[in-house]
Amino acid sequence: MLLKDYVTLGNLLSGFLSVVMLIRGDFDWAVYLIYIGFLFDVLDGPIARFMGQYNDFGGAFDSVCDFVTYSIAPSFIIYYAFAEQLHFPWMAAAAIGAVPITFGTIRHALYASERMSYPGYFLGLPRPALPIFVLALLQSSLFHNTLPSPWKEVTWGFVVLVILGLGLIQVTRIPFVSHHDRRLMGIPKFGYVWFLWGSIAMVPFLIYFDAMYMLFDKLLADLFLYVFLGWTQVPRTDFRRIKHYLATGEVIQPIIHPDSGWRTKDLAPYLHPQHDPAPSTDGGPVAAES
Repeated sequence: MLLKDYVTLGNLLSGFLSVVMLIRGDFDWAVYLIYIGFLFDVLDGPIARFMGQYNDFGGAFDSVCDFVTYSIAPSFIIYYAFAEQLHFPWMAAAAIGAVPITFGTIRHALYASERMSYPGYFLGLPRPALPIFVLALLQSSLFHNTLPSPWKEVTWGFVVLVILGLGLIQVTRIPFVSHHDRRLMGIPKFGYVWFLWGSIAMVPFLIYFDAMYMLFDKLLADLFLYVFLGWTQVPRTDFRRIKHYLATGEVIQPIIHPDSGWRTKDLAPYLHPQHDPAPSTDGGPVAAES
């Protein structure tokens, strides 16, 4: 194993320890460890590039570790939240908790058998997004509200629908912005910095003021924008190229690729197709565009 593989191992062990903390009755640390695992997951890529460490084992190992931390462990956390904190019947809590592991397993199999990736984009909701969104929701002000009945129950019902909806989106071919194989610019660049590094910078202050719930409120808002408004950041040309890829298997370089000369002129490129390259360039592989 190389150095970057030991960093990936930190992701796996974070997922395992999350379940351990849940068994010990420490719900908060069970949630925190999923986010710690996410940080290990984020760091292994830059370390691999910096050290020049690339191998087939690393990609396969990363995928399996992600499955444990983002699909298996969150299912137990969700079950615990609904069964032990909200006192749902155990079968109902188990059905809700089964969403991440069920759709995560389906997505894992789809990646091995079908076209589920494209340069610069995730096809279907990326696996980390579901637990990051749902666990932020479970720790947010929305989940721990003091509303009277029946509004409290309505809120819980909304949470269940969100969990199920995110699971279903995981196994679609809807394109979501990725930080791989693309030039980060405009809103995606700001969003990446704000979501990751902005969240990390907030932690010491929120611990000091005993207001960690504010971090989860922030993460919830970030993920809401990513899931429900992220499509506005996909140029229509790339939508057409992804559709072509799904139909034929032919990869046409997306216009957001680092080798492309295209630059966004808008905050929401999808809504301004006139700024995309001419449709005639969608017919085959291209190397660069201006």
